[in-house]
Amino acid sequence: MKNTGMIILFGFLLWLTVFAGSFIIFPFKDSNPPLFETLISIILSASTVLYGYIYFKNTTITLKTCITVGLIWTVVNILIDLPLFSYGPMKKPLSDYFTDIGLTYLMIPVILSAFALRRGETNPGSMSK
Repeated sequence: MKNTGMIILFGFLLWLTVFAGSFIIFPFKDSNPPLFETLISIILSASTVLYGYIYFKNTTITLKTCITVGLIWTVVNILIDLPLFSYGPMKKPLSDYFTDIGLTYLMIPVILSAFALRRGETNPGSMSK
């Protein structure tokens, strides 16, 4: 596993990518909320795959490493979100934040786990079979 600073940096980049994506699709938030929620989930999952691929490229990994990195990225995303949603213009109660947004971040360790589990390989950086 790479150093903690690199893990946190990738977690921040993941959050930043999803945040930027939310600005692009924000018009759907009011006009078509289900579409907004679907698109933001797709952006989160695609970004997780992208950053997971980049982070784990040319690295021997284990399921434990993938879950650990995924949980750290989840915590990073929640820690950045909480001040924005608790004190910002949205002012969501903590329970509303977690039921609406926070729990969605649990897809990060689930997606990263697939890197270690796919076809029994331990190095997702080598995509050729």
